[in-house]
Amino acid sequence: MKKLSLISILYNEQECVEPFVREVVKVLKSIKTIDYEIIFINDCSTDNSLINIVNQHKINPKVKLINMSRRFGPMESIMAGVKAASGDALINIDIDLQDPPRLIPQMVKYWIEDEYDVVYTTRTKRKGETILKKVISNIGYRILKLFTYVEIQRDSGDFRLISRRVINEYVKFGENLPFFRFVIDYIGFSRKQIFYEREARKYGSSGHPLGLGVIFNFFEISLTPFSDFPVRFSLILGLISFLISAILILRTLFLFFTGEDSISSTSLFLGILIFGSFQSLMLGFLGLYIGSIHREVKKRPRYIVNNYIGFD
Repeated sequence: MKKLSLISILYNEQECVEPFVREVVKVLKSIKTIDYEIIFINDCSTDNSLINIVNQHKINPKVKLINMSRRFGPMESIMAGVKAASGDALINIDIDLQDPPRLIPQMVKYWIEDEYDVVYTTRTKRKGETILKKVISNIGYRILKLFTYVEIQRDSGDFRLISRRVINEYVKFGENLPFFRFVIDYIGFSRKQIFYEREARKYGSSGHPLGLGVIFNFFEISLTPFSDFPVRFSLILGLISFLISAILILRTLFLFFTGEDSISSTSLFLGILIFGSFQSLMLGFLGLYIGSIHREVKKRPRYIVNNYIGFD
């Protein structure tokens, strides 16, 4: 009998633990052809999430826990869950039930019967999300699709099934920020797409609210590892700056030699403003990549686990 590992990361999701386990276990038990384990990765929650998971483990030993030593972030937590999973396949799913567990049997069917290595989901609707979040997400996916060298699917998140051979390839990645969905897309193998409507959050509130820090971090972990376009774009901006400078210099010289008494300084101020903006943008791009290089060369552990509960 094949075994399916279900992993779910959480940070301050005490209201979601019990209903999530109840619904997921019901779905998994309905699939008679598989055994299962449910692995929670607690990213150092400060509420009662840890206690609630331990209580669920006492009821069902197949519920397991990885307790991080501090808050490391979602991508590092996913890596910890993937490395600890013992299943022949793995599904990453959010604990807030926005990603419906009812899709799991269909995902398992495509994996076992049709032998797909990756079964990924694409959202047709995103209920409960603000217009601002939808707009930012739409723009973000367009930017990533245009400038990265990995073929990504718009509105496809981390809710996906990967087979054991994909898991084995994924854990080989030693980069500092292993962006789950992009790394899986980079690995390749046979893929199947499932469409669904994402539900609104039923319990609690998100531990990752939308903000400038979240947006910046998203592009940092997705754009810099899979694209060098910003660096090459800096060269394009440099060429544009050079051309504008040449035009302004020629214009000033022309006015001077034609006897113009007062040469307007507006164009000079405009040139300084443009060049300053271009330089700041280029330094920002370079700083982003230098920061990534700085983290990579130190070779620090991506995460540290405090303790495991329920594992052999």
